[in-house]
Amino acid sequence: METTPLYVLRRADGTFKFYVTPDYAKESGVNPDKLVCVDVPNSIYAEGSVDDVSTYIAQELEKQASS
Repeated sequence: METTPLYVLRRADGTFKFYVTPDYAKESGVNPDKLVCVDVPNSIYAEGSVDDVSTYIAQELEKQASS
């Protein structure tokens, strides 16, 4: 399965924001060391809605937290 990496900043309140590149996150004032990389399947990234991408990321972050 082909994937596209997205770089996620997890906030203390459980919300998150994602970026296409760590450089863009840095330009936005985010410390790149705080980003988590989530590989999103291309089918979701290319054809899904923003909600689909966000739901996938939330599920992946939940899996990582429980590991």
